[in-house]
Amino acid sequence: MSPRPIRRKPPEKPVDNRKAIKNILSLLKDHKYRLILTVICAILSTAFTIVAPLLIGQATTIIYNGITNITNHTGSLDFTSLFNILIMVSILYVVSGIFSYLQSYFLIKIATKISYDLREKLMDKITNLPMEKVEENKRGDILSRITNDIDSLQHGITQSFIQLTTAVITLIGVFIMMLSINIWMTLATIILIPIAFLVIRFITKYSQSYFLKQLVHKGSLNAQIEETFTGHDIIRAFNQEEISMEKFEGDNEKWFDQEWKSQFYSSLNGPLMNFISNFAYVVIAVLGAIFVLEKAITVGDILAFFQYVQSFTRPIQQITRVMNQIQTAMAASERIFEFLELEDEENPSTKQITEIKEEITFENVSFGYTPDEKIIKNLSFNVKKGQKIAIVGETGAGKTTIVKLLMRFYDIDSGSIKIDGVDIKEYDKHSLRSLVGMVLQDSWLFSDTIESNIRYGNLEASDDEIIEASKQVYADNFIRQLPEGYQTELNEDSDNISHGQKQLLTIARTIISTKEVLILDEATSSVDTRTEKLIQKAMDKLMENKTSFIIAHRLSTIRNADKIIVIENGEIIEQGNHEELLAKKGYYFNTLNAQSKEH
Repeated sequence: MSPRPIRRKPPEKPVDNRKAIKNILSLLKDHKYRLILTVICAILSTAFTIVAPLLIGQATTIIYNGITNITNHTGSLDFTSLFNILIMVSILYVVSGIFSYLQSYFLIKIATKISYDLREKLMDKITNLPMEKVEENKRGDILSRITNDIDSLQHGITQSFIQLTTAVITLIGVFIMMLSINIWMTLATIILIPIAFLVIRFITKYSQSYFLKQLVHKGSLNAQIEETFTGHDIIRAFNQEEISMEKFEGDNEKWFDQEWKSQFYSSLNGPLMNFISNFAYVVIAVLGAIFVLEKAITVGDILAFFQYVQSFTRPIQQITRVMNQIQTAMAASERIFEFLELEDEENPSTKQITEIKEEITFENVSFGYTPDEKIIKNLSFNVKKGQKIAIVGETGAGKTTIVKLLMRFYDIDSGSIKIDGVDIKEYDKHSLRSLVGMVLQDSWLFSDTIESNIRYGNLEASDDEIIEASKQVYADNFIRQLPEGYQTELNEDSDNISHGQKQLLTIARTIISTKEVLILDEATSSVDTRTEKLIQKAMDKLMENKTSFIIAHRLSTIRNADKIIVIENGEIIEQGNHEELLAKKGYYFNTLNAQSKEH
Protein backbone atom coordinates (compact mmCIF):
# COMPACT_ATOMS: atom_id res chain seq x y z
CA MET A 1 0.00 0.00 0.00
CA SER A 2 1.19 3.52 -0.76
CA PRO A 3 1.51 6.18 1.92
CA ARG A 4 -1.43 8.48 2.38
CA PRO A 5 -1.53 12.15 3.22
CA ILE A 6 -1.03 12.95 6.90
CA ARG A 7 -4.19 14.16 8.63
CA ARG A 8 -3.47 17.45 10.27
CA LYS A 9 -5.74 18.65 13.05
CA PRO A 10 -7.04 22.10 12.15
CA PRO A 11 -6.36 24.84 14.70
CA GLU A 12 -9.23 25.67 17.00
CA LYS A 13 -10.97 28.94 16.23
CA PRO A 14 -13.90 30.76 17.80
CA VAL A 15 -17.35 30.63 16.28
CA ASP A 16 -17.94 33.33 13.69
CA ASN A 17 -21.34 34.49 14.97
CA ARG A 18 -22.12 36.67 11.97
CA LYS A 19 -21.33 33.90 9.53
CA ALA A 20 -23.22 31.31 11.60
CA ILE A 21 -26.34 33.50 11.67
CA LYS A 22 -26.01 34.13 7.94
CA ASN A 23 -25.80 30.36 7.32
CA ILE A 24 -28.89 29.66 9.43
CA LEU A 25 -30.83 32.45 7.70
CA SER A 26 -29.84 30.99 4.32
CA LEU A 27 -31.44 27.70 5.41
CA LEU A 28 -34.62 29.47 6.54
CA LYS A 29 -34.83 31.51 3.31
CA ASP A 30 -36.07 28.48 1.36
CA HIS A 31 -39.05 28.21 3.74
CA LYS A 32 -39.98 31.90 3.89
CA TYR A 33 -43.74 31.46 3.30
CA ARG A 34 -44.12 28.83 5.99
CA LEU A 35 -41.89 30.97 8.21
CA ILE A 36 -44.19 33.97 7.67
CA LEU A 37 -47.16 31.82 8.72
CA THR A 38 -45.22 30.77 11.81
CA VAL A 39 -44.54 34.40 12.78
CA ILE A 40 -48.20 35.38 12.20
CA CYS A 41 -49.35 32.50 14.43
CA ALA A 42 -46.80 33.55 17.06
CA ILE A 43 -48.03 37.17 16.97
CA LEU A 44 -51.68 36.18 17.30
CA SER A 45 -51.00 33.61 20.03
CA THR A 46 -48.93 36.07 22.04
CA ALA A 47 -51.29 39.01 21.46
CA PHE A 48 -54.29 37.12 22.85
CA THR A 49 -52.22 36.03 25.86
CA ILE A 50 -51.12 39.63 26.50
CA VAL A 51 -54.66 41.06 26.43
CA ALA A 52 -55.98 38.48 28.92
CA PRO A 53 -54.27 39.88 32.09
CA LEU A 54 -55.81 43.29 31.45
CA LEU A 55 -59.26 41.70 31.39
CA ILE A 56 -58.42 39.68 34.52
CA GLY A 57 -57.42 42.97 36.20
CA GLN A 58 -60.80 44.45 35.24
CA ALA A 59 -62.53 41.38 36.68
CA THR A 60 -60.53 41.82 39.90
CA THR A 61 -61.59 45.48 40.09
CA ILE A 62 -65.26 44.46 39.62
CA ILE A 63 -64.95 41.92 42.46
CA TYR A 64 -63.13 44.42 44.71
CA ASN A 65 -65.70 47.17 44.04
CA GLY A 66 -68.56 44.71 44.49
CA ILE A 67 -67.25 43.55 47.87
CA THR A 68 -66.78 47.19 48.91
CA ASN A 69 -70.35 48.01 47.84
CA ILE A 70 -71.75 45.05 49.73
CA THR A 71 -69.70 45.91 52.83
CA ASN A 72 -70.83 49.57 52.72
CA HIS A 73 -74.40 48.59 51.73
CA THR A 74 -74.13 50.86 48.68
CA GLY A 75 -74.67 48.29 45.94
CA SER A 76 -73.90 44.72 44.78
CA LEU A 77 -71.45 42.72 42.68
CA ASP A 78 -71.90 43.07 38.90
CA PHE A 79 -72.06 39.38 38.07
CA THR A 80 -73.09 39.96 34.44
CA SER A 81 -70.00 42.05 33.61
CA LEU A 82 -67.79 39.66 35.59
CA PHE A 83 -69.20 36.62 33.73
CA ASN A 84 -68.76 38.27 30.31
CA ILE A 85 -65.15 39.19 31.06
CA LEU A 86 -64.32 35.66 32.28
CA ILE A 87 -65.94 34.13 29.15
CA MET A 88 -63.85 36.45 26.97
CA VAL A 89 -60.66 35.56 28.85
CA SER A 90 -61.39 31.84 28.35
CA ILE A 91 -61.94 32.37 24.61
CA LEU A 92 -58.71 34.35 24.33
CA TYR A 93 -56.68 31.59 26.00
CA VAL A 94 -58.27 28.86 23.82
CA VAL A 95 -57.62 30.80 20.59
CA SER A 96 -54.10 31.59 21.81
CA GLY A 97 -53.50 27.87 22.40
CA ILE A 98 -54.66 27.01 18.85
CA PHE A 99 -52.30 29.53 17.26
CA SER A 100 -49.49 28.37 19.54
CA TYR A 101 -50.02 24.80 18.28
CA LEU A 102 -50.00 25.99 14.64
CA GLN A 103 -46.81 27.95 15.29
CA SER A 104 -45.08 24.81 16.62
CA TYR A 105 -46.47 22.68 13.77
CA PHE A 106 -45.14 24.94 11.01
CA LEU A 107 -41.78 25.40 12.68
CA ILE A 108 -41.24 21.67 13.25
CA LYS A 109 -42.02 21.09 9.55
CA ILE A 110 -39.42 23.72 8.63
CA ALA A 111 -36.71 22.37 10.96
CA THR A 112 -37.30 18.75 9.93
CA LYS A 113 -37.10 19.63 6.23
CA ILE A 114 -33.89 21.59 6.84
CA SER A 115 -32.37 18.54 8.57
CA TYR A 116 -33.50 16.31 5.70
CA ASP A 117 -31.93 18.64 3.11
CA LEU A 118 -28.68 19.04 5.07
CA ARG A 119 -28.24 15.27 5.39
CA GLU A 120 -28.68 14.96 1.64
CA LYS A 121 -26.22 17.80 1.00
CA LEU A 122 -23.62 16.28 3.32
CA MET A 123 -23.93 12.85 1.71
CA ASP A 124 -23.70 14.46 -1.73
CA LYS A 125 -20.64 16.38 -0.58
CA ILE A 126 -18.96 13.18 0.65
CA THR A 127 -19.47 11.49 -2.72
CA ASN A 128 -18.09 14.50 -4.60
CA LEU A 129 -15.07 15.37 -2.46
CA PRO A 130 -11.55 14.93 -3.83
CA MET A 131 -9.83 11.86 -2.40
CA GLU A 132 -7.35 13.90 -0.38
CA LYS A 133 -10.21 15.66 1.42
CA VAL A 134 -11.94 12.35 2.12
CA GLU A 135 -8.76 10.99 3.68
CA GLU A 136 -8.13 14.16 5.71
CA ASN A 137 -11.46 13.79 7.59
CA LYS A 138 -12.03 11.01 10.08
CA ARG A 139 -15.13 8.91 9.43
CA GLY A 140 -16.42 9.32 12.98
CA ASP A 141 -16.14 13.11 12.77
CA ILE A 142 -18.02 13.18 9.44
CA LEU A 143 -20.67 10.91 10.96
CA SER A 144 -20.94 13.28 13.94
CA ARG A 145 -21.61 16.20 11.60
CA ILE A 146 -24.33 14.28 9.78
CA THR A 147 -26.04 13.12 12.97
CA ASN A 148 -25.18 15.09 16.14
CA ASP A 149 -24.55 18.47 14.54
CA ILE A 150 -27.65 18.37 12.35
CA ASP A 151 -29.74 17.29 15.36
CA SER A 152 -28.29 20.17 17.41
CA LEU A 153 -29.11 22.62 14.61
CA GLN A 154 -32.64 21.26 14.20
CA HIS A 155 -33.29 21.41 17.95
CA GLY A 156 -31.84 24.92 18.09
CA ILE A 157 -34.06 26.16 15.25
CA THR A 158 -37.21 24.52 16.65
CA GLN A 159 -36.84 25.52 20.27
CA SER A 160 -34.95 28.78 19.96
CA PHE A 161 -37.03 30.26 17.17
CA ILE A 162 -40.31 29.61 18.98
CA GLN A 163 -39.05 31.04 22.26
CA LEU A 164 -37.20 33.98 20.72
CA THR A 165 -40.12 34.96 18.49
CA THR A 166 -42.57 34.68 21.35
CA ALA A 167 -40.21 36.56 23.66
CA VAL A 168 -39.77 39.53 21.30
CA ILE A 169 -43.49 39.81 20.55
CA THR A 170 -44.32 39.47 24.25
CA LEU A 171 -41.85 42.19 25.21
CA ILE A 172 -43.35 44.62 22.70
CA GLY A 173 -46.97 43.78 23.54
CA VAL A 174 -46.47 43.79 27.30
CA PHE A 175 -44.62 47.10 27.11
CA ILE A 176 -47.61 48.69 25.35
CA MET A 177 -50.05 47.23 27.90
CA MET A 178 -47.93 48.41 30.85
CA LEU A 179 -47.79 51.91 29.40
CA SER A 180 -51.59 51.92 29.22
CA ILE A 181 -51.70 51.25 32.99
CA ASN A 182 -48.97 53.55 34.35
CA ILE A 183 -46.00 55.18 32.66
CA TRP A 184 -43.85 55.53 35.83
CA MET A 185 -44.07 51.89 36.84
CA THR A 186 -43.34 50.96 33.21
CA LEU A 187 -40.18 53.08 33.18
CA ALA A 188 -39.07 51.48 36.45
CA THR A 189 -39.47 48.05 34.83
CA ILE A 190 -37.81 48.64 31.46
CA ILE A 191 -34.71 50.23 33.04
CA LEU A 192 -33.80 46.66 33.97
CA ILE A 193 -33.59 45.56 30.28
CA PRO A 194 -30.16 47.06 29.47
CA ILE A 195 -28.77 45.49 32.64
CA ALA A 196 -30.22 42.11 31.71
CA PHE A 197 -28.88 42.13 28.15
CA LEU A 198 -25.43 43.30 29.24
CA VAL A 199 -25.32 40.29 31.56
CA ILE A 200 -26.49 37.97 28.75
CA ARG A 201 -23.97 39.34 26.28
CA PHE A 202 -21.06 39.02 28.68
CA ILE A 203 -21.84 35.43 29.65
CA THR A 204 -22.64 34.41 26.06
CA LYS A 205 -19.37 35.80 24.73
CA TYR A 206 -17.42 33.98 27.43
CA SER A 207 -19.17 30.64 27.09
CA GLN A 208 -19.52 30.39 23.30
CA SER A 209 -16.05 29.03 22.60
CA TYR A 210 -16.83 26.07 24.85
CA PHE A 211 -19.85 25.11 22.74
CA LEU A 212 -17.75 24.77 19.59
CA LYS A 213 -14.98 22.90 21.43
CA GLN A 214 -17.41 20.39 22.91
CA LEU A 215 -18.79 19.62 19.42
CA VAL A 216 -15.25 19.17 18.09
CA HIS A 217 -14.38 16.80 20.96
CA LYS A 218 -17.67 14.96 20.43
CA GLY A 219 -16.74 14.40 16.78
CA SER A 220 -13.25 13.23 17.77
CA LEU A 221 -14.68 10.83 20.35
CA ASN A 222 -17.16 9.43 17.82
CA ALA A 223 -14.25 8.84 15.44
CA GLN A 224 -12.40 6.90 18.12
CA ILE A 225 -15.50 4.85 19.02
CA GLU A 226 -16.01 4.01 15.34
CA GLU A 227 -12.37 2.93 14.98
CA THR A 228 -12.55 0.87 18.18
CA PHE A 229 -15.63 -1.02 17.00
CA THR A 230 -14.14 -1.57 13.54
CA GLY A 231 -10.86 -2.86 14.93
CA HIS A 232 -12.10 -4.56 18.08
CA ASP A 233 -10.62 -7.93 17.04
CA ILE A 234 -7.17 -6.36 16.57
CA ILE A 235 -7.42 -4.56 19.92
CA ARG A 236 -8.22 -7.83 21.69
CA ALA A 237 -5.62 -9.79 19.77
CA PHE A 238 -2.88 -7.44 20.99
CA ASN A 239 -4.35 -7.07 24.50
CA GLN A 240 -4.69 -3.33 24.01
CA GLU A 241 -8.07 -2.99 25.76
CA GLU A 242 -6.62 -0.92 28.61
CA ILE A 243 -4.71 1.44 26.31
CA SER A 244 -7.78 1.83 24.10
CA MET A 245 -9.85 2.59 27.20
CA GLU A 246 -7.27 5.09 28.46
CA LYS A 247 -7.37 6.91 25.12
CA PHE A 248 -11.16 6.90 25.24
CA GLU A 249 -11.19 8.22 28.79
CA GLY A 250 -8.76 10.99 27.83
CA ASP A 251 -10.95 12.14 24.91
CA ASN A 252 -14.08 11.67 26.99
CA GLU A 253 -12.54 13.83 29.73
CA LYS A 254 -11.87 16.62 27.21
CA TRP A 255 -15.47 16.44 25.97
CA PHE A 256 -16.76 16.45 29.55
CA ASP A 257 -14.57 19.43 30.46
CA GLN A 258 -15.88 21.56 27.58
CA GLU A 259 -19.45 20.28 27.99
CA TRP A 260 -19.83 21.20 31.65
CA LYS A 261 -18.14 24.57 31.18
CA SER A 262 -20.44 25.47 28.29
CA GLN A 263 -23.52 24.42 30.29
CA PHE A 264 -22.33 25.97 33.56
CA TYR A 265 -21.50 29.42 32.20
CA SER A 266 -24.63 29.61 30.07
CA SER A 267 -26.77 28.49 33.06
CA LEU A 268 -25.60 31.51 35.07
CA ASN A 269 -28.02 33.60 33.02
CA GLY A 270 -31.05 32.10 34.77
CA PRO A 271 -30.14 32.87 38.41
CA LEU A 272 -28.95 36.39 37.50
CA MET A 273 -32.18 37.10 35.65
CA ASN A 274 -34.23 35.75 38.56
CA PHE A 275 -32.46 38.21 40.85
CA ILE A 276 -33.18 41.12 38.49
CA SER A 277 -36.81 39.96 38.12
CA ASN A 278 -37.35 39.73 41.89
CA PHE A 279 -35.81 43.17 42.34
CA ALA A 280 -38.33 44.49 39.78
CA TYR A 281 -41.22 43.06 41.86
CA VAL A 282 -40.01 44.95 44.93
CA VAL A 283 -39.77 48.24 43.03
CA ILE A 284 -43.22 47.81 41.45
CA ALA A 285 -44.81 46.79 44.79
CA VAL A 286 -43.57 50.02 46.43
CA LEU A 287 -44.58 52.27 43.52
CA GLY A 288 -47.92 50.49 43.11
CA ALA A 289 -48.82 50.95 46.77
CA ILE A 290 -48.08 54.67 46.52
CA PHE A 291 -50.21 55.11 43.37
CA VAL A 292 -53.15 53.15 44.87
CA LEU A 293 -53.09 55.30 47.98
CA GLU A 294 -53.09 58.38 45.73
CA LYS A 295 -55.95 56.77 43.76
CA ALA A 296 -53.91 57.09 40.54
CA ILE A 297 -54.62 53.43 39.68
CA THR A 298 -57.00 50.71 40.87
CA VAL A 299 -56.25 47.50 42.77
CA GLY A 300 -57.07 45.50 39.61
CA ASP A 301 -54.49 47.53 37.69
CA ILE A 302 -51.86 46.60 40.26
CA LEU A 303 -52.71 42.90 39.85
CA ALA A 304 -52.65 43.22 36.05
CA PHE A 305 -49.33 45.08 36.19
CA PHE A 306 -47.76 42.38 38.36
CA GLN A 307 -48.82 39.83 35.76
CA TYR A 308 -47.34 41.99 33.03
CA VAL A 309 -44.08 42.37 34.98
CA GLN A 310 -43.93 38.59 35.17
CA SER A 311 -44.76 38.40 31.46
CA PHE A 312 -42.10 41.04 30.77
CA THR A 313 -39.27 39.35 32.68
CA ARG A 314 -40.20 35.83 31.56
CA PRO A 315 -39.22 36.46 27.88
CA ILE A 316 -35.85 37.80 29.02
CA GLN A 317 -35.40 34.65 31.10
CA GLN A 318 -36.45 32.59 28.06
CA ILE A 319 -33.78 34.29 26.00
CA THR A 320 -31.14 33.49 28.62
CA ARG A 321 -32.28 29.86 28.83
CA VAL A 322 -32.17 29.29 25.08
CA MET A 323 -28.77 30.93 24.66
CA ASN A 324 -27.01 27.58 25.16
CA GLN A 325 -29.27 26.02 22.50
CA ILE A 326 -28.57 28.95 20.19
CA GLN A 327 -24.82 28.71 20.78
CA THR A 328 -24.84 24.96 20.19
CA ALA A 329 -26.88 25.45 17.01
CA MET A 330 -24.51 28.16 15.78
CA ALA A 331 -21.45 26.01 16.51
CA ALA A 332 -23.13 23.05 14.79
CA SER A 333 -24.01 25.16 11.75
CA GLU A 334 -20.39 26.30 11.50
CA ARG A 335 -19.15 22.70 11.49
CA ILE A 336 -21.79 21.66 8.96
CA PHE A 337 -21.11 24.55 6.58
CA GLU A 338 -17.36 24.21 7.07
CA PHE A 339 -17.70 20.73 5.55
CA LEU A 340 -20.20 21.81 2.88
CA GLU A 341 -17.89 24.62 1.79
CA LEU A 342 -15.08 22.20 0.93
CA GLU A 343 -14.37 22.29 -2.80
CA ASP A 344 -15.91 19.48 -4.84
CA GLU A 345 -13.69 17.33 -6.98
CA GLU A 346 -12.96 19.23 -10.15
CA ASN A 347 -14.36 17.65 -13.30
CA PRO A 348 -14.31 20.36 -15.97
CA SER A 349 -14.56 18.13 -19.04
CA THR A 350 -17.71 16.53 -20.45
CA LYS A 351 -15.85 14.51 -23.07
CA GLN A 352 -16.86 10.86 -22.85
CA ILE A 353 -14.73 7.77 -23.33
CA THR A 354 -16.43 4.46 -24.04
CA GLU A 355 -13.57 2.12 -24.94
CA ILE A 356 -9.85 1.67 -25.23
CA LYS A 357 -8.81 1.06 -28.83
CA GLU A 358 -5.04 0.77 -28.64
CA GLU A 359 -3.11 1.52 -25.46
CA ILE A 360 -2.66 3.30 -22.13
CA THR A 361 0.56 5.29 -21.79
CA PHE A 362 2.35 6.76 -18.76
CA GLU A 363 4.83 9.45 -19.86
CA ASN A 364 7.30 10.84 -17.29
CA VAL A 365 4.67 10.79 -14.56
CA SER A 366 5.59 12.29 -11.18
CA PHE A 367 3.31 12.59 -8.16
CA GLY A 368 3.43 13.16 -4.40
CA TYR A 369 0.71 13.31 -1.75
CA THR A 370 2.65 16.21 -0.28
CA PRO A 371 4.69 18.75 -2.29
CA ASP A 372 7.99 17.86 -0.61
CA GLU A 373 7.82 14.08 -1.05
CA LYS A 374 7.39 12.40 -4.45
CA ILE A 375 5.88 8.92 -4.43
CA ILE A 376 6.08 8.45 -8.21
CA LYS A 377 9.13 9.77 -10.07
CA ASN A 378 9.37 10.14 -13.87
CA LEU A 379 7.44 6.92 -14.49
CA SER A 380 7.07 5.84 -18.12
CA PHE A 381 5.53 2.67 -19.59
CA ASN A 382 2.75 1.67 -21.97
CA VAL A 383 0.06 -1.00 -21.88
CA LYS A 384 -1.47 -2.36 -25.08
CA LYS A 385 -5.17 -3.14 -25.17
CA GLY A 386 -5.84 -6.62 -23.80
CA GLN A 387 -2.46 -6.91 -22.09
CA LYS A 388 -1.98 -8.05 -18.53
CA ILE A 389 0.44 -5.75 -16.69
CA ALA A 390 1.78 -6.79 -13.30
CA ILE A 391 3.19 -4.15 -10.94
CA VAL A 392 5.41 -5.48 -8.17
CA GLY A 393 7.59 -3.93 -5.50
CA GLU A 394 8.01 -3.43 -1.78
CA THR A 395 5.24 -2.00 0.39
CA GLY A 396 5.16 1.77 -0.08
CA ALA A 397 6.92 1.65 -3.46
CA GLY A 398 3.96 3.36 -5.14
CA LYS A 399 2.14 0.42 -6.80
CA THR A 400 -1.38 1.32 -5.66
CA THR A 401 -0.71 5.00 -6.31
CA ILE A 402 -0.19 4.21 -10.02
CA VAL A 403 -3.73 2.86 -10.43
CA LYS A 404 -5.15 5.70 -8.33
CA LEU A 405 -3.59 8.12 -10.81
CA LEU A 406 -5.08 6.16 -13.70
CA MET A 407 -8.51 6.43 -12.05
CA ARG A 408 -7.83 10.15 -11.45
CA PHE A 409 -8.48 9.83 -7.75
CA TYR A 410 -5.50 12.17 -7.69
CA ASP A 411 -4.10 14.34 -10.46
CA ILE A 412 -0.43 13.99 -11.35
CA ASP A 413 2.11 16.73 -10.64
CA SER A 414 3.90 16.43 -13.98
CA GLY A 415 3.99 14.26 -17.08
CA SER A 416 0.88 12.73 -18.66
CA ILE A 417 -1.30 9.63 -18.69
CA LYS A 418 -2.88 8.98 -22.08
CA ILE A 419 -5.45 6.62 -23.53
CA ASP A 420 -5.08 6.18 -27.28
CA GLY A 421 -2.90 9.28 -27.37
CA VAL A 422 -5.42 11.51 -25.53
CA ASP A 423 -4.55 12.85 -22.06
CA ILE A 424 -7.02 11.47 -19.52
CA LYS A 425 -7.43 15.01 -18.14
CA GLU A 426 -9.47 15.76 -21.26
CA TYR A 427 -12.09 13.18 -20.32
CA ASP A 428 -14.99 13.35 -17.87
CA LYS A 429 -13.81 11.59 -14.70
CA HIS A 430 -16.98 9.55 -14.28
CA SER A 431 -16.74 8.38 -17.87
CA LEU A 432 -13.11 7.36 -17.34
CA ARG A 433 -13.89 5.47 -14.13
CA SER A 434 -16.84 3.69 -15.73
CA LEU A 435 -14.29 1.77 -17.83
CA VAL A 436 -12.54 0.35 -14.77
CA GLY A 437 -13.43 -2.48 -12.44
CA MET A 438 -11.46 -2.82 -9.20
CA VAL A 439 -10.78 -5.60 -6.71
CA LEU A 440 -8.90 -4.13 -3.76
CA GLN A 441 -6.85 -5.74 -1.01
CA ASP A 442 -9.40 -4.52 1.56
CA SER A 443 -12.66 -6.08 0.44
CA TRP A 444 -15.70 -3.85 0.87
CA LEU A 445 -19.21 -5.25 1.22
CA PHE A 446 -22.30 -3.59 2.62
CA SER A 447 -25.06 -4.80 4.94
CA ASP A 448 -27.33 -6.60 2.49
CA THR A 449 -27.74 -9.98 0.86
CA ILE A 450 -24.90 -11.72 -0.94
CA GLU A 451 -26.92 -11.48 -4.14
CA SER A 452 -27.26 -7.68 -3.80
CA ASN A 453 -23.55 -7.30 -3.07
CA ILE A 454 -22.61 -9.14 -6.27
CA ARG A 455 -25.26 -7.32 -8.30
CA TYR A 456 -23.72 -4.02 -7.16
CA GLY A 457 -21.26 -4.43 -10.06
CA ASN A 458 -24.12 -4.41 -12.56
CA LEU A 459 -27.58 -3.53 -11.31
CA GLU A 460 -29.15 -4.98 -14.49
CA ALA A 461 -27.61 -8.42 -13.98
CA SER A 462 -29.97 -11.40 -13.86
CA ASP A 463 -29.94 -14.08 -11.17
CA ASP A 464 -28.37 -16.53 -13.63
CA GLU A 465 -25.55 -14.08 -14.39
CA ILE A 466 -24.89 -13.65 -10.68
CA ILE A 467 -24.70 -17.42 -10.20
CA GLU A 468 -22.42 -17.80 -13.23
CA ALA A 469 -20.05 -15.09 -11.94
CA SER A 470 -19.97 -16.82 -8.54
CA LYS A 471 -19.13 -20.13 -10.20
CA GLN A 472 -16.23 -18.54 -12.08
CA VAL A 473 -14.57 -17.54 -8.82
CA TYR A 474 -15.61 -20.77 -7.09
CA ALA A 475 -17.85 -18.90 -4.63
CA ASP A 476 -21.09 -20.66 -5.62
CA ASN A 477 -20.27 -23.74 -3.54
CA PHE A 478 -19.73 -21.95 -0.21
CA ILE A 479 -22.69 -19.60 -0.87
CA ARG A 480 -25.10 -22.53 -1.32
CA GLN A 481 -23.85 -24.06 1.94
CA LEU A 482 -25.01 -20.98 3.86
CA PRO A 483 -28.48 -21.26 5.50
CA GLU A 484 -30.08 -18.67 3.20
CA GLY A 485 -27.82 -19.17 0.19
CA TYR A 486 -27.64 -16.10 -2.04
CA GLN A 487 -30.19 -14.37 0.23
CA THR A 488 -27.87 -14.58 3.26
CA GLU A 489 -27.66 -11.18 4.93
CA LEU A 490 -24.15 -9.92 5.62
CA ASN A 491 -23.83 -8.06 8.91
CA GLU A 492 -22.36 -4.57 9.34
CA ASP A 493 -18.72 -5.70 9.14
CA SER A 494 -19.62 -8.71 6.96
CA ASP A 495 -17.72 -10.88 9.45
CA ASN A 496 -20.30 -13.67 9.34
CA ILE A 497 -18.25 -15.00 6.40
CA SER A 498 -14.46 -15.39 6.19
CA HIS A 499 -12.13 -12.74 4.80
CA GLY A 500 -11.27 -14.98 1.87
CA GLN A 501 -14.95 -15.54 1.09
CA LYS A 502 -15.51 -11.79 1.13
CA GLN A 503 -12.73 -11.40 -1.43
CA LEU A 504 -14.34 -14.02 -3.63
CA LEU A 505 -17.58 -12.02 -3.60
CA THR A 506 -15.79 -8.79 -4.55
CA ILE A 507 -14.13 -10.60 -7.47
CA ALA A 508 -17.51 -11.95 -8.58
CA ARG A 509 -18.87 -8.40 -8.38
CA THR A 510 -16.06 -7.21 -10.65
CA ILE A 511 -16.65 -10.05 -13.12
CA ILE A 512 -20.30 -9.11 -13.49
CA SER A 513 -19.43 -5.46 -14.11
CA THR A 514 -17.89 -6.32 -17.54
CA LYS A 515 -15.42 -3.42 -17.51
CA GLU A 516 -12.82 -2.59 -20.16
CA VAL A 517 -9.99 -2.29 -17.62
CA LEU A 518 -9.45 -4.45 -14.55
CA ILE A 519 -7.40 -3.44 -11.52
CA LEU A 520 -6.55 -6.25 -9.14
CA ASP A 521 -4.80 -4.84 -6.06
CA GLU A 522 -3.55 -7.83 -4.06
CA ALA A 523 -6.82 -9.46 -5.12
CA THR A 524 -5.88 -12.95 -3.91
CA SER A 525 -3.92 -11.98 -0.81
CA SER A 526 -6.66 -13.10 1.57
CA VAL A 527 -7.32 -16.58 0.21
CA ASP A 528 -5.50 -19.84 0.74
CA THR A 529 -3.11 -21.27 -1.86
CA ARG A 530 -5.62 -23.78 -3.28
CA THR A 531 -8.36 -21.18 -3.65
CA GLU A 532 -5.82 -18.77 -5.10
CA LYS A 533 -4.98 -21.22 -7.90
CA LEU A 534 -8.66 -21.73 -8.70
CA ILE A 535 -9.24 -17.97 -8.77
CA GLN A 536 -6.21 -17.51 -11.04
CA LYS A 537 -7.80 -19.80 -13.62
CA ALA A 538 -11.05 -17.87 -13.44
CA MET A 539 -9.22 -14.54 -13.58
CA ASP A 540 -7.32 -15.65 -16.70
CA LYS A 541 -10.66 -16.20 -18.45
CA LEU A 542 -11.99 -12.93 -17.04
CA MET A 543 -9.00 -10.94 -18.30
CA GLU A 544 -9.20 -12.23 -21.88
CA ASN A 545 -9.39 -9.24 -24.24
CA LYS A 546 -9.31 -6.89 -21.24
CA THR A 547 -6.56 -4.53 -20.19
CA SER A 548 -5.53 -5.60 -16.71
CA PHE A 549 -3.33 -4.11 -13.99
CA ILE A 550 -2.29 -6.67 -11.38
CA ILE A 551 -0.65 -5.51 -8.17
CA ALA A 552 0.81 -8.44 -6.30
CA HIS A 553 3.28 -9.41 -3.57
CA ARG A 554 3.16 -13.10 -4.49
CA LEU A 555 5.17 -13.24 -7.70
CA SER A 556 3.91 -16.76 -8.38
CA THR A 557 0.51 -15.28 -9.30
CA ILE A 558 1.83 -13.12 -12.16
CA ARG A 559 3.97 -15.55 -14.18
CA ASN A 560 1.68 -15.33 -17.22
CA ALA A 561 1.50 -11.50 -17.26
CA ASP A 562 2.40 -9.93 -20.61
CA LYS A 563 4.59 -7.37 -18.87
CA ILE A 564 5.92 -7.15 -15.34
CA ILE A 565 6.99 -3.76 -13.98
CA VAL A 566 9.17 -3.67 -10.86
CA ILE A 567 8.82 -0.45 -8.82
CA GLU A 568 11.25 0.78 -6.17
CA ASN A 569 10.85 4.18 -4.49
CA GLY A 570 8.45 5.29 -7.23
CA GLU A 571 10.78 4.41 -10.12
CA ILE A 572 10.88 1.49 -12.55
CA ILE A 573 13.97 -0.59 -11.93
CA GLU A 574 13.03 -3.59 -14.12
CA GLN A 575 10.41 -4.45 -16.72
CA GLY A 576 9.71 -7.35 -19.07
CA ASN A 577 7.90 -10.69 -19.01
CA HIS A 578 8.56 -13.50 -16.56
CA GLU A 579 11.36 -15.15 -18.55
CA GLU A 580 13.07 -11.86 -19.41
CA LEU A 581 13.18 -10.76 -15.77
CA LEU A 582 14.50 -14.15 -14.62
CA ALA A 583 17.28 -13.83 -17.15
CA LYS A 584 18.30 -10.44 -15.72
CA LYS A 585 18.79 -12.06 -12.30
CA GLY A 586 17.91 -8.82 -10.54
CA TYR A 587 15.22 -7.85 -8.01
CA TYR A 588 12.49 -10.02 -9.56
CA PHE A 589 14.74 -13.08 -9.76
CA ASN A 590 15.95 -12.73 -6.16
CA THR A 591 12.50 -12.03 -4.75
CA LEU A 592 10.89 -14.97 -6.58
CA ASN A 593 13.58 -17.33 -5.29
CA ALA A 594 13.16 -16.00 -1.74
CA GLN A 595 9.37 -16.52 -1.88
CA SER A 596 9.82 -20.02 -3.32
CA LYS A 597 12.07 -20.99 -0.40
CA GLU A 598 9.50 -19.63 2.07
CA HIS A 599 6.87 -21.94 0.62
